[in-house]
Amino acid sequence: MIMRQAGLTLIELLVAIALSAVLGVLIAALVNSWVLVRERLDTTQQPGVLEFCMALERSFDSLTLRQLYEQRLPLKQRWLDWQAEPARLQWVALTAWPAATGGSRLQRQRLVHEAGQQRLALYGSEDLYAAGQPSWTLRQWLAPVTQVRLSFRQGQRWLAYPSEVPAQPNLGVRIDFLYRGDAYVCTFALPDLRP
Repeated sequence: MIMRQAGLTLIELLVAIALSAVLGVLIAALVNSWVLVRERLDTTQQPGVLEFCMALERSFDSLTLRQLYEQRLPLKQRWLDWQAEPARLQWVALTAWPAATGGSRLQRQRLVHEAGQQRLALYGSEDLYAAGQPSWTLRQWLAPVTQVRLSFRQGQRWLAYPSEVPAQPNLGVRIDFLYRGDAYVCTFALPDLRP
């Protein structure tokens, strides 16, 4: 009668150690890549170019003509109010939800290039009938941004200023800028603004 020996042979033990080592290396590589992704996500807390341009697109899609007041005086009615010197574009648009204070969905919008902070910022304000200066709330921003240029589509060409002729409305807005040294262009089609 032959007795069988119970247990592992040396070859089986070496194979088990080799498989454990390979499995350990794979798990270490997986954990390392997961940590790198987490670090990258933690450093990018501000929105990227795509998120910023999508927020602008939502605002331009709901462009509305509305009489505005500042210091109890009516302002000139314009779809788009472009002020080149402070690099500021203003308009009125419907927002997704009214403010928690029970305000209107109709709000002022302001896109400003703040050169000192190298920031392109989108502000909103519920003050359509401001007794003084309207109070603005920062909605979205992108930094560092330099060399911002706005263009307005009229007919078949892009111009430096928006149209003020109701029969020839602006068909689109284009924003050219440098973000972290790379050139970007965001183009927005405007709704039909003819009266």
